[in-house]
Amino acid sequence: MIRSMLGHGALALCLTLLAGGVCTAKDVGQVISFKAGVTAQRDGQAVPLDMKSPVGDRDTLTTDATGRAQILFDDDTTVSLGSNTSMSLETVVAEGANPAFKARMGQGIARFITGKIVEKNPDGFSVVTPDATVGIRGTMLSVKVDIAGTTVYVANTSKEVFVNGVRVPSGFKITLPQGTVTPMTPADHNLISESVAANRPASGGTAQLAPPSPVVGNPVTPTTLAQTPIVAQALGEGFRQTGNANVSGTLTNDVYTGSFSFLVNLTNGNVSNGVMQSGNSDTPMAMTGGRGSISGSSLNVSGFTADDYSGSMSGTAARNTSGLSVSGGYKITNNSDGQLRESGSFSGKQR
Repeated sequence: MIRSMLGHGALALCLTLLAGGVCTAKDVGQVISFKAGVTAQRDGQAVPLDMKSPVGDRDTLTTDATGRAQILFDDDTTVSLGSNTSMSLETVVAEGANPAFKARMGQGIARFITGKIVEKNPDGFSVVTPDATVGIRGTMLSVKVDIAGTTVYVANTSKEVFVNGVRVPSGFKITLPQGTVTPMTPADHNLISESVAANRPASGGTAQLAPPSPVVGNPVTPTTLAQTPIVAQALGEGFRQTGNANVSGTLTNDVYTGSFSFLVNLTNGNVSNGVMQSGNSDTPMAMTGGRGSISGSSLNVSGFTADDYSGSMSGTAARNTSGLSVSGGYKITNNSDGQLRESGSFSGKQR
């Protein structure tokens, strides 16, 4: 409530000052994890950022060769910036009937986990690069910009991602300006995790943003994507088995590493007995009661609870020779104030 009142007050002040040609930036988030070497270009000055530093709605955020940062915005959107990265905030409005988030990336790599803005206004979230406009409709994705062009990695999506009008499914990436859509590889996932980890130095102490590893096999074109289920057929074959399978794995973000487990009914895809264990000592160690389903290639599990906290997971599921594998994003929320307590990615497999 206080945040909302401050937001409206800042907006009124901005409108008043506009009459005189001046407008003061409004704080729209704060740094929640970082490595030294992060600045905000604000009102013509370079302002160093560190833990809990506010971020303004028109800041241009930059990191040097060793700098990293994770920023939590007012609507619970989180953005993780890798080293040698620049990103300008052009529109960040969390309140009102038409909330919006628009950022422009100049270079580097950044990971985006969308929040309430996308829930209220699915068309209001976008990231612009020199080669592409990325429309985000509820997802976790990463954007890399370098001299060769732009690569958009869609690690997990509950809805849809469009890049220059081309749909990019979960688990795929698109490379611009060519516009080629191909599956993400383990090397891609490692690149993203290592590039944006704010509290873990890269090998040798300096982050080097290497290009993604080549994809083995034939590229997937936008035409074939529209015609062929990506993993749904394989997953359907797996669910013709009977009985329950135990799936477990890790929860990771820029600071903590935790774990999760649940049971999957291989006949109908129902998920039950979910347990989420955060690596954050301030969050309950064991959240239980998770339940949900796997439908086609989509995984959704919610209802994890402990004390005043609740958790959820959403992502993808696929069947391979080793059994069922899952990946995506998770969130832990404080029920007393509705604030996001923790978020990150998960991956696991059938044991």
